[in-house]
Amino acid sequence: MSKILVLAGGSVKGAFQAGVIKALFEQGYQPDAIYGVSAGSLNAAYLVNQFGQQANAHLPISYPQAAQDLWDFWELRITHPQSLSKPFNLFELGWSALTKKFKGLLDTSPLRDLLQDVLQSRNLSASPVGLKVGAVNVLDGAMHYVDPSFENFQEYLLASSAVPILMPVVTINGEKRKSFLDGGLRDVAPLQKAIQDGATEVVVVACHTEMIEGVDFDSGDLLALVDRVMDIAVNEILNADLRMQRSEVKLRIIRPSQPLSIDIQHFTKMDIRRMLEMGYAQGMSE
Repeated sequence: MSKILVLAGGSVKGAFQAGVIKALFEQGYQPDAIYGVSAGSLNAAYLVNQFGQQANAHLPISYPQAAQDLWDFWELRITHPQSLSKPFNLFELGWSALTKKFKGLLDTSPLRDLLQDVLQSRNLSASPVGLKVGAVNVLDGAMHYVDPSFENFQEYLLASSAVPILMPVVTINGEKRKSFLDGGLRDVAPLQKAIQDGATEVVVVACHTEMIEGVDFDSGDLLALVDRVMDIAVNEILNADLRMQRSEVKLRIIRPSQPLSIDIQHFTKMDIRRMLEMGYAQGMSE
């Protein structure tokens, strides 16, 4: 029997997911593998890194400890937007567009540096808990899933959360045929992939309610507009995927009981804490 934890995308709403995971692991849930897309891929990779770190230190594998580490990671390392990205200035944006070298509205080097700091190949490889993350090839539109055995795994991981327009396309080894973007474009929650790989029990942790929240936002703010469009698209793709009948697996879906509201441009440490606590409460109530 294979138990797979599936972590859907959701940008910084991934903090909610981390809270749910803490509750699940404290209640004794122990997946054999974790599959993630977009923000879910970052949470998945961090957890598996911690399992591998425990293994390399010859310690008993502790799911609650790994979940606490993930909680602390969000609370201590993702405290403001600049923890993940920084906007290019207007000159850089204009010049990149004119010279056909557009690299997104945001510079994601802070996220790249953060991943390099907290993830180690030796830990990812040593983990007894499996890991797969997904990204979309922008040339053929195909979904690609990779595990830590792949060369340049962290580049695929970065690509898995590269929101179109906001963030640059990630090109692996400079090969244009290996150009990737956010896996959420095709597969917000890698549920079908988990089933294809033989899962008999699947827990899906999503960051979106079934109905998207009606909120006021400035449609003239390009960053806010792109984020809103992605939110709508992600929500619909997720709903369509989760509505499919899958009698071949035991399926449990955990998603927010109310819409999550967080400003990707102006969030604070307190906002992240709020997301974590909401997720933990949701996980404990399921």
